[in-house]
Amino acid sequence: MILMDRECTRKASALSSSPGFFLLIVWMTIVSVFPHVVTAQPHGTVRSIEVVGNIAVPTSRILSWMDTKPGTTFVRSDSARILAGYVSDGYLFSKVDSLRLLPGAEKNTYVLKIALNEGKRAVLVSIEMDGMKYLGTAELQSQMQTRIGTVFVPEVLERDIGSMLNLYERNGYSFARVTIRGLKFLEGEDSVGVAVSLDVNEGSLAKIRSVRVEGNTTTHAGVITRESRLTEGDVVSDAQLTRVRQRLERMQLFSGVSVPELYLNPDGTVGVLLKVTEGNPNRFDGIVGYVPAAQGTSSGYFTGLVDVQFRNILGTGRRLSARWYRETQTSQDINLQYREPWIASLPVNADAGFVQRKQDSTYIRNEYTLAAELMATDELNVGVLFASQHVMPTQGYGASVSSESRTASLGVSVSYDSRNDPVTPVSGVRYRTEYQSGVKTIESSFLASAANRSATQKLSFDLEYDYSPLRNQVLSAGLAARDFRSGSIEQSDLFRLGGANTLRGYREGQFLGSRVAWSNIEYRVLTGGRSYAFGFVDVGYILVPDRPEVGLVRQELNRTGYGAGIRLDTPLGLMSVSFAFGQGDTFSTAKLHLRLMNEF
Repeated sequence: MILMDRECTRKASALSSSPGFFLLIVWMTIVSVFPHVVTAQPHGTVRSIEVVGNIAVPTSRILSWMDTKPGTTFVRSDSARILAGYVSDGYLFSKVDSLRLLPGAEKNTYVLKIALNEGKRAVLVSIEMDGMKYLGTAELQSQMQTRIGTVFVPEVLERDIGSMLNLYERNGYSFARVTIRGLKFLEGEDSVGVAVSLDVNEGSLAKIRSVRVEGNTTTHAGVITRESRLTEGDVVSDAQLTRVRQRLERMQLFSGVSVPELYLNPDGTVGVLLKVTEGNPNRFDGIVGYVPAAQGTSSGYFTGLVDVQFRNILGTGRRLSARWYRETQTSQDINLQYREPWIASLPVNADAGFVQRKQDSTYIRNEYTLAAELMATDELNVGVLFASQHVMPTQGYGASVSSESRTASLGVSVSYDSRNDPVTPVSGVRYRTEYQSGVKTIESSFLASAANRSATQKLSFDLEYDYSPLRNQVLSAGLAARDFRSGSIEQSDLFRLGGANTLRGYREGQFLGSRVAWSNIEYRVLTGGRSYAFGFVDVGYILVPDRPEVGLVRQELNRTGYGAGIRLDTPLGLMSVSFAFGQGDTFSTAKLHLRLMNEF
């Protein structure tokens, strides 16, 4: 079994040639090494440089090729640099007749005198190709800059051969070779004609017969192969192998993923080698926030979030996450999510979730969700979901302001993610929209006139765009919206806005609304690795519906927050600190957020 390095193969193909081409290179080397030059390195500096014999190439251009400048010492290799410059202009037969250092007017100074023989320019008069079966001459010539009647430059021909090989690779012929069979030089009156002959060996079509995985110690090889989406009989190309690498990186299970390599089996069939380095598949994400004492209160309080994700249970790619979120002193969320990937070996993921919200002394809301998501492309997913929600008012005050209700809904979702890195993106877009339609049933209510059943509609929208305008700088802009509509909206149906993940500069969940929207604009200066300093501006919109019978009075609010922070990549994980100001805040009332994200 032989591993094939395709880049080395391309270079070997581009440089392979007949003895005629080899002799040309040897001859050019001889004339560049053996002109009449100074045999010993003199002491002193070059005061001036004189060039004679050049007609086609101006002296200023020749001087730009050289390392020797007036006021510097003489550089012996400039002869080779001059000839390389002439070859790049098509003068393959140029020579440095002499290169002399003559004494200058001052002691230890010299005049460098260069005598040149430019020769005739090389022009391509014909190009022949043999051996093609899949691609035709016209298709290959369309990839070339070297054309009949144009100046012939060996370096350009080499690039042209690389372009031909790229075309073959895009069409599944990864083992194609193009070699120079011969070069003929025809003396003309004003130029030297060059006739080029190329041999093309297309090789066999790279159809996958086997896939092999190396480097995995925890993740099952079948999981990696499945995620690569490579199957027997597929025709592989460079672009497809690049996509395979991106798919494996998106799993967030590996610290390194190599570009897949093609290899030949003993029977001549093609295999693909996937090399990975296991990383830390689990993640801990914690946030601690401090809310200073408001006017009329005795002291401030801490808020917090703990999010633990197990992203590769028993090496199968299954995921389980648990999230606890303390919003205020008396309110908190608990969220459990489980994902089963690739149901029935199809690109479909299934999710089950449970969310419980305890809202001070008002209500407890339990929500169960089931979802299925089709991975339509590497970036695009579409899904369906079912949700069941049960709201239970607490005894006493809660029963006097909230109804016991059940809501069942069906929904659809569309998501797209092209970010280069989900943790520290530099470029790309993340988008998700989810729409749910359902029925809300009131089981018991403190309102005698409450409707028994009402239709509900829920819409969520998230968009994030990351762009790097300058090196090591990133502009991250996000826009999100939530909307809930029903004939029997209550406090338990409202969205909460404010805090470290939405509208910074305000208390966690400070604002309630049936329709909320917020935007986050953050400018980051990358300082190395995943560390950066940032400044931000957040803008929020809140709409409260008009339902006085349940204590809701119509209101529209606009709020702005701003601040700055820093994130550091430490041995403990990613640690970030931000300081945020809301409307009317001073340094004594600004919000401080600490966050630690660790992989283990």
